[in-house]
Amino acid sequence: MNSRTLGLAASLCLAALVGPTLARADDRLPQAIYHMNEAITQGSKLHDAGLLAYHADLALEKAEGIQKFKPNPHTAEAIVHIKAAIEEGQASHTEAATKQAKEALAHLEEASKETAQ
Repeated sequence: MNSRTLGLAASLCLAALVGPTLARADDRLPQAIYHMNEAITQGSKLHDAGLLAYHADLALEKAEGIQKFKPNPHTAEAIVHIKAAIEEGQASHTEAATKQAKEALAHLEEASKETAQ
């Protein structure tokens, strides 16, 4: 096997390992936005603080992942509000949790706008 073939094989292996990670990172922000929308729905329409906290926790996982991958001040601020929404939801403070979730969503949407530019 010559060095050219070996280099090609190494490149393909690297692409197979790194490629899915990059694709996953790109869809974390939309997933976080989706879960925050769901959290708001649970809080404002269904008055279910437990499900609000559940969806906020899923959004937190996505937001923290994207913050590590591509730091953004709006994402960082969203994480603060998501954590507050989770705490309020776990304490069954539906209105306060919903308010925090709405703040988090606004920051996530701003981060999404900046990422699109």
